[in-house]
Amino acid sequence: MKTIALQFGSSHIEVDVPGNSDVLSAPSVTTLPDPAAAVGRCLSEPLGTASLPALARGCDNAVVVVSDNTRPVPYSGPGGILAPIIETLKQGSVNDIKILVACGTHRSMAELELRDMLGDSAFQDGVEVINHVSTDNSMLRSIGSTDRTPEVMVNRHYLDAQLKIATGLVEPHFMAGFSGGRKAICPGICGRSVTYGLHSASILNEEGSTNLVLDGNPSHEEALRIAKMAGVDFIVNVTIDNKREITGVFAGELEEAHLAAVEHLRSYATIPVARLYDVVIIPAGDVGVNHYQCVKAVFEAVRVAKPDGKVILSGNLTDPDPVGNPDYKDMLRLAIRLGPEGFLQRILAPDWAFVPDQWEVQMWSKAYRRLAGPKEIYICAPQLEDCPQDLLPETNVAAQNKRLTDESNPDFARRILQQTIDQLTQGPAEKETLVLADGPYAVPQLQIEPNA
Repeated sequence: MKTIALQFGSSHIEVDVPGNSDVLSAPSVTTLPDPAAAVGRCLSEPLGTASLPALARGCDNAVVVVSDNTRPVPYSGPGGILAPIIETLKQGSVNDIKILVACGTHRSMAELELRDMLGDSAFQDGVEVINHVSTDNSMLRSIGSTDRTPEVMVNRHYLDAQLKIATGLVEPHFMAGFSGGRKAICPGICGRSVTYGLHSASILNEEGSTNLVLDGNPSHEEALRIAKMAGVDFIVNVTIDNKREITGVFAGELEEAHLAAVEHLRSYATIPVARLYDVVIIPAGDVGVNHYQCVKAVFEAVRVAKPDGKVILSGNLTDPDPVGNPDYKDMLRLAIRLGPEGFLQRILAPDWAFVPDQWEVQMWSKAYRRLAGPKEIYICAPQLEDCPQDLLPETNVAAQNKRLTDESNPDFARRILQQTIDQLTQGPAEKETLVLADGPYAVPQLQIEPNA
């Protein structure tokens, strides 16, 4: 046996895996020795546009779009990207600054969460923090239409700003190819109907809607189209490593700066894998705050699992509802009733009426059919211990085990994870086991055809 440390939210838990297990991570990458200096330099010497100080001159107001807490963007702390942006705007005499949280269709963030994520710079005089609410029509305004989107609704605070700035993290994205760039605007600060169109069953059923692909990716192309319609004066995007340390800062024009970040990320965000495995172990990462978000890790794990293989997911689901919202739960129940293929056929049918969050269950279903079924995915998350067994399609390990008296979440998670690893890897036949240590932040790429 050998001991490994798996990410558990913002901390780690240690478990033992078979000694012959392969533990794979993305290639190492150099982190920035002075992130704060890099941020300042990029604001003054951006790609494809004037510097932020130059853009700020003569502007009375500005909106800075930030991600919500489902993305580990380094906004605060040493090297945090938000304080330098706000300081630059204030030096340019921009007295009205709004920080707009790109919640998309996610819940609004509480003030304590915002303070923890953004730091003190976002709560000073002349700065207002606003959660985008995709269902609040008073917060939205129409800016036209596209071939795919009948009416493009965007946050009015953003549209009314003299200076429009978008920030974000560039990482692999299992629908849009890569996060960051245009996604801060679409779906980040768009109306709910725009998000629904972007996540329609037909778009996500297209081959191009997948990780690491931009050219021919309909999800990326529509998001970029809408972001350009809304207007973006300046972006600040970062790349990070598996320790959440900054590896690159890219600022400037929407497309040029984002593509520069993408090319940098490509150099270290993939993991070559030589074969398929019986058991694949993966942490849910920072993004895995609920079951809804956990599919991002599982979707990567099933890429390199045998058709009769198993996937073990470890997560710290800190969201107030560790599963997701009511619509998402309804879609999970439908997936259980119809099965993966039946669910996919149903949502692609011409008479299907779109349901919020169906897209995430669509991605779960695509993962299920790579294995013998959803029960071959074992979720080890302590917050799911009271979740009804008929709600989740996968094997809910926490619900099958009783928490010991005064057992903490990390201790409970460690115990059920170790128990599951032992159960699935031990036996008369040796199991080929893979640990994807980076979770959803690196994409395993099979180097041979599965049937070769």
